Amino acid sequence: MAKYAKCAVDTPKKNAKYPPYRVKNDPKVVRPIVQVDADTVPGAEFYAETKWIVPGGDKKEIKLCESHTHDFNEVLGFFGFNYDNIQDLGAEIEITIDGEKNILDRSFSACIPAGVLHGPVIIRNIKRPIFHVSSGKTSQYK
Repeated sequence: MAKYAKCAVDTPKKNAKYPPYRVKNDPKVVRPIVQVDADTVPGAEFYAETKWIVPGGDKKEIKLCESHTHDFNEVLGFFGFNYDNIQDLGAEIEITIDGEKNILDRSFSACIPAGVLHGPVIIRNIKRPIFHVSSGKTSQYK
């Protein structure tokens, strides 16, 4: 076995537990890829989570979370899957940050400072898959 094989994560986190502000979604539409944290990589001092959000399902919109805060800076990214125009998100995302509603239809990243209220995050009009990543300097997402 390679010395650092334990550092590579290639499956979704088993029995992942999330705070109540995270909305449970249809796993056929919101598909976890991997999550790195102190549970999946012992000693990790940060977390990173990735997932695909794909068209389909019976809902017109997908809510990922309700309003909440963290005691760490969080980076959120949403990236479209259109090779002809990689900035085209292929959907519309509503993200509220500190009470200000933002509507985006282009690939983007946002850095949410520690203690700043953010959410809900709502995705509408999904035409193509979206790659979503979130990360922060904390050993566990909370």
